[in-house]
Amino acid sequence: MKKTTYLLDSNIVIRIWREYPNLFSEIEKNQWIDFKVSKGVAGELSQKEYHKYKGMPVLSDKFLSLLNHVIEDEDYSLENIFTDKTGLKIKYNPRTNIYIINENKLSKNDFKLIYLCFTHDDLVLVTEDKKILNCGRVIISSERILGLKEFLEVIKIHN
Repeated sequence: MKKTTYLLDSNIVIRIWREYPNLFSEIEKNQWIDFKVSKGVAGELSQKEYHKYKGMPVLSDKFLSLLNHVIEDEDYSLENIFTDKTGLKIKYNPRTNIYIINENKLSKNDFKLIYLCFTHDDLVLVTEDKKILNCGRVIISSERILGLKEFLEVIKIHN
């Protein structure tokens, strides 16, 4: 059996923390499943996970447990790569940092999630964001993009 690695967006991580607080530690015990978060997603999450302790800002334990699962974002010319390989027309507005694919507007971080899965065949994207789902299914195969419910069914680890 081949190890499957899931790339999680920020909303999935937050929902897992809230609804399935032990899920990440259960996944870590399984040798056939791994999860990753991009550096951009980790940056978003870190802003929400700062707390004051005796007047000092500290990160939450649940955020610190993610650090071993952070993968680097890659720098690239997104438009050229996708256009050459998929034939898609992608518009980018550098002023707003927004990408437009098939009428769907994506932030730079959301677009990077799709790109990471596009360039790494071993990654399966997990998101509930409809725009990421719509764009991702055009760029990478549908079986490599899951919602949270599908993800939970596939890994068969429920709290």
